Amino acid sequence: MPGAREDYLLRLLAQIAAVLRRVRERLLEGAPAAELLTALRDAEGELLGGRASLLKALDARTAAQLLADPERVRTWAALLRLEAEVHRREGDEPAAAKAEARASELEAQVK
Repeated sequence: MPGAREDYLLRLLAQIAAVLRRVRERLLEGAPAAELLTALRDAEGELLGGRASLLKALDARTAAQLLADPERVRTWAALLRLEAEVHRREGDEPAAAKAEARASELEAQVK
């Protein structure tokens, strides 16, 4: 039987998955990039919690170790990949490449 922490993580991951679906839909509808990026960054903040700034500043290996949950790391990478899509749609290839690189680095830590 899962404990309270596991229940919380499952609910959190489900909420983030819902945000991913909504942002993908809105991206296809042509929603403004600012709206989409705000939703993604809010979801990232929820996922990473109070250590978000620290985790973003760390190398992928250390960040993944501190998160200590492969599914959270994978979800973070999914948020970053969608962020890259938004940047790419707006013609900001450097920002897209940066987000994709970070996603790949994180995914490599949990494979």
